Amino acid sequence: MIDFAIVGQPKSGTTALAQFLGQHPQICMSFPKEPVYFATDLIQESDAFYGSRTHFEFRTEQDYAALFAHCRPRQLRGDASTPYLLSKVAASNIRAVNPDVKIIIMLREPVSFMHSLHMEYLNETIEDEPDFARALEKESLRKAGRCIPARARCPSYLFYRERARYSSQLARYYAEFPRENLLVMLMEEFRQDNERHYRYALDLLGVDPQYVPSFGLVHASRAPRSRWLNQVLNTPAFKRVLFKALGPRRYRAVRDRVAGLVLKEQPRPGLSPVLERTLREEFSAEVDRVSDLVGRDLRSVWSYPDE
Repeated sequence: MIDFAIVGQPKSGTTALAQFLGQHPQICMSFPKEPVYFATDLIQESDAFYGSRTHFEFRTEQDYAALFAHCRPRQLRGDASTPYLLSKVAASNIRAVNPDVKIIIMLREPVSFMHSLHMEYLNETIEDEPDFARALEKESLRKAGRCIPARARCPSYLFYRERARYSSQLARYYAEFPRENLLVMLMEEFRQDNERHYRYALDLLGVDPQYVPSFGLVHASRAPRSRWLNQVLNTPAFKRVLFKALGPRRYRAVRDRVAGLVLKEQPRPGLSPVLERTLREEFSAEVDRVSDLVGRDLRSVWSYPDE
């Protein structure tokens, strides 16, 4: 069904890598990019929270197969769904359809990741708490089913600390797949040298290493020009009607064009030094656990002091 998956994290270079790989003549990415098909636990959580099938469009084998209808014979098929790392069952579900699937995991320094994800969700109107520190404080309430924003696709998406605890997420993939099938990349290094890390992915996939895609900035930091207009355009009911009327390809084209008009490039607001230091201390042991799993010292890459 698929040959490889880019399983996360969001805000860590996954969109850029998927676009670079999608240009390769031997590779075909699903359309749309993030079907989230194998994260059945998150789909069930969403359905239970809303009491209906409100989110996640692609549920059946036929739905999923249609996402690759544009692929040519013998092209490798790839799925780049960032919730697969958060999901507790996606790894086993992927293995069930192809035990030899290649897995690409992209990580980012945990505190920077949480802060960036919060801003992205604000832009998408998934998050309704504009203050990052308060959003973190609400995590325990949200786990109890309270203070969930009306537009959250799935409550677990907003558990920022849980999403940044990479070690348990990685462990699920190491348990299901041989290490030679896994490639872990760091966003900070990928940003510095797109081409080198792109070629790491080509080597994992076993495709022609000579093809050079068009490298470029895929996602800059952005903020709404008008929060009211951004809120209106991100209304779930409106987006569902538009999706059904236009189909996935035209919907994406319209969505991206509208986003270009509504959102403007803007540096991400800085994180409070006190909060950043507190969170880095909190995640220090987690960085050690992830380092042990991937077999390299991430403290130096992510500028965590030696203990």
